[in-house]
Amino acid sequence: MAEISNALQERQEAKEYPILWWTKWFGETVEEGKVVNYCGLPYTCKFTLDKSKYDETKVVIIHASSFEPNDVPNIHDVKSGKKALVLNTLESPKPFQVKSEWTNIFTHLWSYSFNADFVATYFVTGRGPGTFLDYILSKPMYTIQEKNAFRENLAPVAWIVSSCTSHNGRHFFIKQLLKHIRVDIYGHCMKNMDWPMHSDGRSYTDREVVGRYKFYLSIENSNCDDYVTEKIERPYAVGVVPILDGPKDYSRFLATNHSSIRIDDFATPEQLALRIRQLDQDDTAYLKYLDYKEPTNPVESLLNPKLLETFDVPQGVWGPDDLGARCGLCKLAHDMTEGTYQYNPNKVIGPDPTCYFKKWGYISWIAEFYWWIIVLVVLAIFAAVAVIIVCIKSHKARRSLQVLKYNLTPSRWKEKRMADIRTGIEDYQLLESQNEH
Repeated sequence: MAEISNALQERQEAKEYPILWWTKWFGETVEEGKVVNYCGLPYTCKFTLDKSKYDETKVVIIHASSFEPNDVPNIHDVKSGKKALVLNTLESPKPFQVKSEWTNIFTHLWSYSFNADFVATYFVTGRGPGTFLDYILSKPMYTIQEKNAFRENLAPVAWIVSSCTSHNGRHFFIKQLLKHIRVDIYGHCMKNMDWPMHSDGRSYTDREVVGRYKFYLSIENSNCDDYVTEKIERPYAVGVVPILDGPKDYSRFLATNHSSIRIDDFATPEQLALRIRQLDQDDTAYLKYLDYKEPTNPVESLLNPKLLETFDVPQGVWGPDDLGARCGLCKLAHDMTEGTYQYNPNKVIGPDPTCYFKKWGYISWIAEFYWWIIVLVVLAIFAAVAVIIVCIKSHKARRSLQVLKYNLTPSRWKEKRMADIRTGIEDYQLLESQNEH
């Protein structure tokens, strides 16, 4: 009992450090009062939205989507090392790409990027319910026989999309893909399927919708290193093959090297559609993409080593997820308050140089208006040829008029032209000579 009492007393006496959210998170107050007490540290931290506590805190956070250049903390406090100013963004950093003067005021980055100070992927690390590895290793929602039965009424491919705008122009690519294969699209953009309902009136969950298909379009709205969202977890969790487009390197996030299809591996949407049809008609080849779901010893035998290195984090170790990032922030608050943090005045947060915007935008309009472009090019060629022909005919006509005017043969006409040129040169030389004198 004495040991329990001492432990409780120590916990009650543990120092708590405030961390200030300067802005709301997507306009919500959900961060108010959140406590960080799960990090194995002898102290805790508490998030607040109360700006009156500014003087008490050493760590100030600004959410990227709520950032206003004219509403920031005292920059002198930041540049002098009195405060840490943290930029929080799990979204694509497009708004900050051309505004380095915005990012330069920050001292730390809390982001999906593995180069950030506090890394928070869209997934939960470790083992157990709700973790990324748990979803990957769970059994498929439906058997291949059931999926083949669903194919009588459904397309081989599904896509759930909430936004019609994207930084990479992914919707242009989908428009081209639809010319070669059927895709069932749910959501608010390009929708061609209504959201299904259960007989008792309940809406299907995202995973119940996706699980009925063989393939799912896991296409990010931006192409940046490490920017991988729930779009890959959704098909992995239900035993569906994801068709990926996002960062160049997916190795941290792949179940195996044969568990997904990369759009970049195909020169055209038509070639991708052909591969999908081949797998749709070959159950044996298709199921090889799901080998990792039911192996004898899955973690050690089949799963991608880099995936395990990233997400198979032992309990008590801060992983690259939301909880791990908050533990890092809490330690920063402690170190700055207690004077143990080594401030680097030269450190700045710059725009993400890895983002490739408008990936599909530059080629999509060519594909969209292909025949119009061909027609315009042909017309331009004809117009150029016509102009050349007119010029040639005009030159010949002038020559013929000269011949008729002076009653000259072609050879005499040439001699006259040369004489005129010589006369012009002599007149010019005479004029120059007079100017010199």
